[in-house]
Amino acid sequence: MSVDIKAPTFAESVAEGTVAAWHKRVGDAVQRDDVLADIETDKVVIEIFAPTDGVLAEIVKAEGETVESEDLLARLAEEATEATEAAVAAPQKPAAATPAPGASPAARRLA
Repeated sequence: MSVDIKAPTFAESVAEGTVAAWHKRVGDAVQRDDVLADIETDKVVIEIFAPTDGVLAEIVKAEGETVESEDLLARLAEEATEATEAAVAAPQKPAAATPAPGASPAARRLA
């Protein structure tokens, strides 16, 4: 399931803003309340926070692009697959070679 990340509703005196910086890249795991991006207006810089844990799936508005109130900025995939989580959490090591059953002590030492 994906969650749309939108620009906030700007004050009446602010017509638009610019995406100043993305702090996360597509594919990055994010936790709730991580800062995803900054939007700069003529009055303030607004931080955009992740509403939930997940993975940044798509960036719709790149750095330097103009955004208006409620424009779609990005999409966040809420649930990563267990396989993806396992691969990120513990990279697999190659299995150690084990000698064949019944090998002689000399063969086991060589292995």
